[in-house]
Amino acid sequence: MLLLITAAGAGSRFQREGMAIPKPLIQVQGRSLLEHTLASFGLEPGDQLLIAVQRAHRIPAHLNERLCAALPQVALHWVELDGLLPGQLATAVQALEQALPKLAPAETPDPALLIHNCDTGFAWHESLRPPTDTYGAMAVFPAEGEHWSFGQPDPSNPGRAIAIAEKRRISDLASIGLYGFGSTARFLADAKRQLAGTGASNATVNGEHYVAPLLNSAISAGETVLLPRVEGVQLYGTPAELCSTFGLTWAELLTSNPSES
Repeated sequence: MLLLITAAGAGSRFQREGMAIPKPLIQVQGRSLLEHTLASFGLEPGDQLLIAVQRAHRIPAHLNERLCAALPQVALHWVELDGLLPGQLATAVQALEQALPKLAPAETPDPALLIHNCDTGFAWHESLRPPTDTYGAMAVFPAEGEHWSFGQPDPSNPGRAIAIAEKRRISDLASIGLYGFGSTARFLADAKRQLAGTGASNATVNGEHYVAPLLNSAISAGETVLLPRVEGVQLYGTPAELCSTFGLTWAELLTSNPSES
């Protein structure tokens, strides 16, 4: 399995509240948010880990040694991007295109793929590993609000999606930002078509390319997309979510993460 963590955002919501540290490096309870995210995964020997970050944030310099020590069973690779890209899908494509030629040979030349953001943690279970016998999967949990990707389950088979929508509440099952694909090569080919505007679901939402419309396009084409349920969700994509999840005040968080300057 190849796990791709997209941690290459600007962190603008945190910056506006006075946080000078890049979001993946924010320290909470002795660990960075990137480390909290990675602790959610049950990585096994032979798995490969690819982390996409902003070059200006210098995240490998801060965390590479710690992550290699914490995850000795996996091969760790970094992709440092020189600018912001329009959404998780675009970031994933850029990271894979840069990194795949350099990855160590795996048992399979076309590994299953997991894509996750740096905004959520969760309790791992094996059903979250990318399915190798179906097109893909989107991990979901019950959530309120409209700011999610939503999956509509098949009434006769709740573990399978009949529709997936971005920022449109078609059910109460929301994505945690974790997407699985049975084939890295197929994901990359389909994602590039979508980014080029030639896929069935190529529209952006708020100017960004999301992964969810790609899965909905696959469903429309007759592919199977699963909706594994996830528990123990921890949200820290916004300052309010982070403080609520870890029981901190914003003032406490700022004090424990002083500017490096």
